[in-house]
Amino acid sequence: MSKGTLQIKVTTADGRLPVSDANVRVRDAMGGVVYTLTTDANGLTTVASLFAPSKELSLSPHTSHLSYSSYEILVTHSGYVPQFVRGVRVFDGVGGLLPVDLSPRTAQTDLGNSVNVVDIPPPGAQEPINFPPAGAVWGGF
Repeated sequence: MSKGTLQIKVTTADGRLPVSDANVRVRDAMGGVVYTLTTDANGLTTVASLFAPSKELSLSPHTSHLSYSSYEILVTHSGYVPQFVRGVRVFDGVGGLLPVDLSPRTAQTDLGNSVNVVDIPPPGAQEPINFPPAGAVWGGF
């Protein structure tokens, strides 16, 4: 089975300070949680080994298979607004590092169930990344 790897680095919103003890859930395209991770003192998770289609499939011009698998990442920590990232791509034999910057909860952002959502557009898309306003609600994980 072909695999790629992914590690998540969680920092404060300005990217300066690591966030330790953040909870990270990795969900596959079918909606199943395949990893539940926690960040260390450096804001890093362990490296997750994830399914990715064989890179051999992408070498043929006659294939309709995607050359990557897509995952969703939810990062939570008390005191911070959760961040949900959709469209994280994992390629066969390739290691990736996903930076996630968490915003502190404030009177304006602490609505109890608010989540910052980031959509990574598919390859070749001309659309900008969608950043919903603070307070956007997502109820998936």
